[in-house]
Amino acid sequence: MAEALDEKESMVKVFADEEENHGFWSDLPTELLSSIRSCLVSERDYYIFDIVCKSWKASPNLRLQLQFPIGDYSRLHESPLLMSISKRSGRYNFFHPLHHTYYMDLPELLNKKILYSKDGWLLVMGGKFAKEKQVFFFNPFTRKKIDLPDLPPDTAFTKFSFSGLPTSKDCVVVGIMNLLSLMEIAVIKPGEDDWEIEDVDFRESDENYPVKKFCISSNPIFVDDYCYCLDVDGKVAVFDPLDDCENSLEFYGMRLSRRQRDSLIQSFMVESDGELIAIFLSSNGRISVLKPDASKKNWVNVEDLGDKVIYLSNGGSWVEKRRVSCNNNRIYLPMLYDNNKAVIFYDLKTQRYHCNGYDFSSTSFYHIKQIFHSVWIKPT
Repeated sequence: MAEALDEKESMVKVFADEEENHGFWSDLPTELLSSIRSCLVSERDYYIFDIVCKSWKASPNLRLQLQFPIGDYSRLHESPLLMSISKRSGRYNFFHPLHHTYYMDLPELLNKKILYSKDGWLLVMGGKFAKEKQVFFFNPFTRKKIDLPDLPPDTAFTKFSFSGLPTSKDCVVVGIMNLLSLMEIAVIKPGEDDWEIEDVDFRESDENYPVKKFCISSNPIFVDDYCYCLDVDGKVAVFDPLDDCENSLEFYGMRLSRRQRDSLIQSFMVESDGELIAIFLSSNGRISVLKPDASKKNWVNVEDLGDKVIYLSNGGSWVEKRRVSCNNNRIYLPMLYDNNKAVIFYDLKTQRYHCNGYDFSSTSFYHIKQIFHSVWIKPT
């Protein structure tokens, strides 16, 4: 027994001597830790790095601006990127939620407007002249382009979506123009010659349209081949774009309370495992996540996203599963921190805004730059 205790004491002394001679991992210089952090790639890398000790987790992230690695997306494939144009350089910046910003020259998008983003593809509109309504798909990573017929010059469609990969024969494109009691819906499939345009007037029939006005607030989304639209009051309209849109149009009974509507400044809708999820941003900075109840007549709160993360932008939003638990339950926003270097996210658990690699936490989005003309896109 005495010999065992002596052996333990000698081992403790050896470890103590090593610590005295070599120091602690926590004593590494901050500059070195930041340099190591800037080389990390995946969410798992960041997770392991941060749990070593407090000083490692607190080390600043050196966010660099790098040329986009054409043809090699191994550093980027795990996460979507926030894409926006730099007014100063004319280049497109791709902000990674965890580390650097990448830039790319895209002359194909000069004087064009990005309408929607999904599955690594952009839906784009524009031309040499302001009234031109040339519409096409564009993949910025492969530079592949798929043309669609021009929209009529006298139309003013503002909200767009498409159902899946534009290379698929099942892909459906929808454009919507909405003025309170009137809605105009344009539908086309890649390869077709013309857009099919339908007008819907909510005032025409009390029986068919219990809603007298509808003001769409975000891009529509597709769920099981149906198109869903969210309005500023929290109402939801659904229709079959490949059928008679007017006759297939239905409304869910949900609506926000007067207090919620008065404080609402922005709203989005996404699909998660076949369910609708609506995200509402209030003027006080609070973000609410809601889903329809079983009756589809009321919104109910979603307090935990589980293993999901939501990415929001005016040009398209979606939900993804994350492999690292510490990065779940977040909503990534089209907002930047530290002189446009880092993407902001909202944590549903803390109900605060944070930023990876920064000691930043706030209940408000004031003094945070919002990038309105931006989209989330994932390299393919």
